[in-house]
Amino acid sequence: MPNQRRRTALAAWIVTNAAAGDAVRNVIGYPVWGALVGLTFVWVFIELGLLRVRLHRMPVPVVAFAAAAIASAVWAISPGWSLLGSFILLGTIASAVLIASLPYRVILDVTHWSMQGLLAASLLFEAFVALVLRRPLFPLWADYPPDVSGELHWSSGLLFEGGRVQGVMGNANLLGMVALIALVIAGCRAVAGVDRWWPVWVGLPILVHVLTRSATVLFATAMVAVLAVLVVSWVRWRGAAFYRIFGLAIAVGLVCVGLIIANWTAVTDFLGRDADMTGRFDIWGRVIALGMESPVVGVGYLGYWLPWVEPFDRLGEMHGMVYLQAHNVWLDVFMQLGLVGVLLWAGLQYRAAANCLGALYRSPIGERALNAIPLLLWVALFVQGLAESRPWIEFGMILLVIFVIGPLRKQIAPRAPRTQAILTH
Repeated sequence: MPNQRRRTALAAWIVTNAAAGDAVRNVIGYPVWGALVGLTFVWVFIELGLLRVRLHRMPVPVVAFAAAAIASAVWAISPGWSLLGSFILLGTIASAVLIASLPYRVILDVTHWSMQGLLAASLLFEAFVALVLRRPLFPLWADYPPDVSGELHWSSGLLFEGGRVQGVMGNANLLGMVALIALVIAGCRAVAGVDRWWPVWVGLPILVHVLTRSATVLFATAMVAVLAVLVVSWVRWRGAAFYRIFGLAIAVGLVCVGLIIANWTAVTDFLGRDADMTGRFDIWGRVIALGMESPVVGVGYLGYWLPWVEPFDRLGEMHGMVYLQAHNVWLDVFMQLGLVGVLLWAGLQYRAAANCLGALYRSPIGERALNAIPLLLWVALFVQGLAESRPWIEFGMILLVIFVIGPLRKQIAPRAPRTQAILTH
């Protein structure tokens, strides 16, 4: 039991840091943060050694994707930094395996309370900046001039002025995604009757969701809501009734997508966005052009772009700002690992979706609400990946690997026969 408590505490730190890494970096800077992450990975590998995990039984899609990332250093634009990115990827995968070794209910508790804690901390942080500092706050390690672009603010202090809030992670889109993850888990826990105070834990992410006004997360929320309706329909009405509801949902979805495309300018104006999705179209064009220099195997894995590595230091430049991602996970994978990487990434997505669907299908009636969480979160991450690259780094990758392993299946068992099997309920 003490061992599980220690691993649960480590899992909570991993989840919090992965979901709000920008907050940690804004306080201590990149070098110290990098050292902290390195120490965390060492602790993770030690724990996996103590668990005697059978790593040779890792799912093939995970092993193949990691191998492709490591091998890409041979032909990468910057081999040294590519190896560093691959090491971070291995550490992220190992962290996901460690979290998956915990009982499913513990994984849910860790994620639930970590997400809710980040939301509460974000509101308190924004209130402090707005009421006490009364000026924009920059990362503590940086020395930006006062008139620099608001994109570089840790917080613009607009909580009580109707502006978008960025929270402790300093990014409204990331905060909005944390709110969506928290909403999915809290909502399913409420349906399952786990929380007595469920209105608080459902209301908090909804409030933060409204304050962030992230177009990407809003669309992801709509897709999750549609899937939730389908899951409820499947549970209550099997057979012909369900298929009618499913067909109706698909038809309505296609009509809505068509209306959005036909009225794209009006939709983006309503959301306060540019018609080119805040410069994403230009960034996508540059990413595709760079990827076409090596379309089969890519230009080398890096993960999240490093601002000191060419040409990534200017590849995402837009309106005087440099964005360090492709703003589309599939294009990012294509650029870095080519068509081979895209196929491997698609394999990861297929395995994750199959595991999430299988877990829901096989679950007892009383546990379907909680066992629907992986599927709903996978859909949220998949949709986020259409406009962000986050689903293949940090918390997004951790969740994906857990889904690929299968949080409700005995995929990787410890060698010791008396040790509790990994990935059990």
